[in-house]
Amino acid sequence: MTNKLVLAVCTAATFSILAGCTAYDRAASYVKEPVVSDVKVGMTKQQVRAIAGPPSTSATLVNAQGTCDTYAVAPRDGKVQTYFVSYSDTGHVMNKGYQTCSDYDSQPK
Repeated sequence: MTNKLVLAVCTAATFSILAGCTAYDRAASYVKEPVVSDVKVGMTKQQVRAIAGPPSTSATLVNAQGTCDTYAVAPRDGKVQTYFVSYSDTGHVMNKGYQTCSDYDSQPK
């Protein structure tokens, strides 16, 4: 009985480690996207677009200040990952992250 328990625990640990590697690989591929790796808070909208190209969508924020661009990055497993960049009224990056502009606008951080 004890051997079966040890085998079950080892099997579960192995699957957990492998699942973690897959998630890490996926996250690492997103970091290679220029909009993720090279865009910094304080940059101008022109600098961001020179690095990342045109966004998928642009919007004026309602609950947060300024405007926002959403980029589609590193499609994986048939799903598109979204990344937003929000700009102040002066056109400088205020925030960025893995969600859409509308999601960010509903709960700005």
